[in-house]
Amino acid sequence: MKFYITTSIPYVNADIHVGHAMEFIQADTLARYHRLQDYEVVFSTGTDEHGGKNAEAAKAAGLTPKQHVDKLSQNLVELCAILDISYDRFIRTTDRVHEAGAKAIWK
Repeated sequence: MKFYITTSIPYVNADIHVGHAMEFIQADTLARYHRLQDYEVVFSTGTDEHGGKNAEAAKAAGLTPKQHVDKLSQNLVELCAILDISYDRFIRTTDRVHEAGAKAIWK
């Protein structure tokens, strides 16, 4: 059987915090439990890198929006590594593959 789980994809307009860690640990627990039950698991997480708040935060930090989201998205990847989160896919909404999929859905 298959089991699909995803976390929310937080805006990267501010530093990561304990709430992010809690959500990832909870999702990871479910993913690992289902793997132990011989489910085929797909565990996705990522970051939402579009939106006015991200642009405002970048400007306040003296960075381009791309520099800003790259930095904060990497912080989230590093948090997942520290916590040994077993995600299968890390999706950034600025990735070309994601953008193509979103465009196809909206068409």
